[in-house]
Amino acid sequence: MAALPSHDRGAPARGRELVGLITFSHALQHLYTAVLPLTYPLAVAEFHASYTALGVLLGVVGVVGGLLQGMAGVYQRITARLVLTVQQLGLAATLVVTGLAPGFLTFGAGRFLGAIVSSPQHPVGNAVLSRHFPERRGTVLSWHTTGGNIGTLAVPLIASVVIARYGWRAALLGFAVPIALGGLLLALRLREPALPEHGRHAHLSGARLREVILRRSTLAIMLAGTVAAGGRGLGVITAYVPAYLRSGLGLPQVTVGLVFTVVMAGSIVGPILAGHLADRLGRRRVVLVTYLLGALILLAFGAVGRVLPLLLVTGALVGVLAYAESPLLQALFADAVQGAPQQAAFGIFFAVSYGAGSIWVTVLGVAIDHLGFGPTFALMAASFVAAAGMVILAGRGARPRPVH
Repeated sequence: MAALPSHDRGAPARGRELVGLITFSHALQHLYTAVLPLTYPLAVAEFHASYTALGVLLGVVGVVGGLLQGMAGVYQRITARLVLTVQQLGLAATLVVTGLAPGFLTFGAGRFLGAIVSSPQHPVGNAVLSRHFPERRGTVLSWHTTGGNIGTLAVPLIASVVIARYGWRAALLGFAVPIALGGLLLALRLREPALPEHGRHAHLSGARLREVILRRSTLAIMLAGTVAAGGRGLGVITAYVPAYLRSGLGLPQVTVGLVFTVVMAGSIVGPILAGHLADRLGRRRVVLVTYLLGALILLAFGAVGRVLPLLLVTGALVGVLAYAESPLLQALFADAVQGAPQQAAFGIFFAVSYGAGSIWVTVLGVAIDHLGFGPTFALMAASFVAAAGMVILAGRGARPRPVH
């Protein structure tokens, strides 16, 4: 990772550890979000549910989880260590509930509880990193996203083998263990160092927060995040790509795991590359290119059918582009709200962009049942094109300071 700003001899090591542990927490959260979609087609079949019912469940879960992120300002005086430790232990517990579910209602209740306990990661993690590394937001937030995606990458093949051999319930119960152990590690190691002088006085002013949130540029960025949720990696891609491969194309479970792993491998490369380019070429420009190329690749992925080499190539590109969008937009947002309380601001961003944007999961579930997977991927692509229009509406922000 590129050198991080330092303010004393021990600062670089502490900075790397802070980025590493916040990123590790994000990876644990993604273990949870990655194993669940692999079980959806099997749970839907076992419980005699429909993709519309699944879409409604995931839509409600997403809206509630997103809106709860808007409360991040309430607990901004609580240490990140405590908040993120409780999050991981809670996620492990909800996997146990979901894995033991006797019916779709209990399955949904476990997923709902998971949305509640996982809500702090994005606003807390992004706020901590944005406060400590203001000049390298694009890079550091891309590492935060990539860490989550590494957690996702670790899941598909392992979980698919476990599912094929022991069933979907065993996979959920098995992944509860590393998440719980990771929570204990965060409790032991995570410490947030003192802020540098220029970052100490982001006063907790409600008036200042309202001022920056209600600017046209800030509102347009949040609207772009809401619209782009129709094609976002963390959300519809994780929810419906395994379902498309399994139910839409009828691929064997291990092949589903292979293709989904390739998608996740792309999600490792995309944010790092995009964050690096954004800090040097301009965040707005890179966001726009990512949206437009991402729309084309989503269309291609939904059109290539069962041809495995084409699925692997387009799947890798879906991972690169659909997952690069989120940290880029978050960096644009952090620039727009500079000087306001970061945790509260990010809470609002995620509540709007991820909470309201989660309605897309329900819309796409209905579309799959009534139109099929091909037109649904076209709808996902259209969401990226519309989001690019919102970023253009936001106007040009200040160019990031050059990185040496």
